[in-house]
Amino acid sequence: MKRAFNIIGVAVAALVMEGCIDLEPPPTASGSEGGTQDAGDADGTEDETGSTCGVGCDEPHELRGELMLLVNGRLSSAEALYQSNVPLDEAGTYLGPSLHLYDPTRSCDDGTNACRLASLGNLRLDEGLGAISVQDGSLQKFTLRDLAWSPAAGLWAVSFDVKNDEWGVAQLQVDDWTRAGQIGIDRYAIVPGDALSPSTDPCYWQEGVSGLAFLGDELLLGVRGVGGSGIEANGAVFRVDLEVIAQGHCVYPNDVSQDPSYYACDVLCEPWSRFVPQLGIAGDMAPDAQAADLLGVVRSENAEIMPLERQVLYRMSAPADGEEYSEPVAEGIVAEGIVPGLDIEGLARIGGRLYGVDVLGKVYLFDEEGRRVTEHDDLGPLFPDHELSLRIRGATRVVVDEG
Repeated sequence: MKRAFNIIGVAVAALVMEGCIDLEPPPTASGSEGGTQDAGDADGTEDETGSTCGVGCDEPHELRGELMLLVNGRLSSAEALYQSNVPLDEAGTYLGPSLHLYDPTRSCDDGTNACRLASLGNLRLDEGLGAISVQDGSLQKFTLRDLAWSPAAGLWAVSFDVKNDEWGVAQLQVDDWTRAGQIGIDRYAIVPGDALSPSTDPCYWQEGVSGLAFLGDELLLGVRGVGGSGIEANGAVFRVDLEVIAQGHCVYPNDVSQDPSYYACDVLCEPWSRFVPQLGIAGDMAPDAQAADLLGVVRSENAEIMPLERQVLYRMSAPADGEEYSEPVAEGIVAEGIVPGLDIEGLARIGGRLYGVDVLGKVYLFDEEGRRVTEHDDLGPLFPDHELSLRIRGATRVVVDEG
């Protein structure tokens, strides 16, 4: 298991913000993080009580068209004090994080927002992730950190193997988008290496992998400005090499597990856009209105750079010819009062409008023309015991056709 330590960077950043609005922070559960940190990112103690859809989940839902897909990354077992996925009959296999569809524009006949949300089911975590992963118990706390979808490439996610402290990129299989069921997954863990070696995947030692999005055919991954063991604390966006994933999995001679369904066959991440130290993607990413650039929700790790309860929308462009990476630019659209650990974790453009959703299910509208952020909806009460059972870990736009 790798060990990671924060590297403290020093930076002077001149940030000009406009169009701010104060937002009341969502409540925190008694005895939880207290809104000060996101403990589950590093040690996997965060959990979930999602839909745990198994046998009999065949009733179709009514949501169709352009929708937001959310992942609840909280581990799923109340019996295990919200610290374990739900065990299946076969030893070492589990139902994991749950996925939910959301229509921010739908009007409900009963005057509530309940008709806007539908369960898509839970990940099935079994021998498809490797026999060794079943045997070592790592699927018990396996979770997701974000989602990305494209019509051509399908549904992808950032995965985190808590037991082995490994980030990965995963492809998800949804058999039927019109009803809840168990969701398949193929995981490609990022190949490890010496932190100081230029040949090591730059995403491997990152402590905070947060965002995932498609921009055209490119799959892009965002990290916070916290760095890792031997890695600079610059937040960044990386391009994920899907051609490497197309090669399948590889077993390495120095891998003690020899798991045939674990590691990717080569380096997955390459630089695309780079922030100053202690500033980076602490939420999600989505294409701009023209699908020309990427927009991302950014937070500082240092109050001297930017207030810690502020999240800012940044624009990231593809690197210019001959450049290794681009430099992000603040859009001047700011959300205040967003407590660290309760970040706006999901971002998706639905019907041409940009929506964000925070860890406890509060939905925000990013008004790109008026350059302000407003509260739009609150999904938290739709989840039972949501202060304990809900941790939204990303969102993406999907299109659901008639089944």
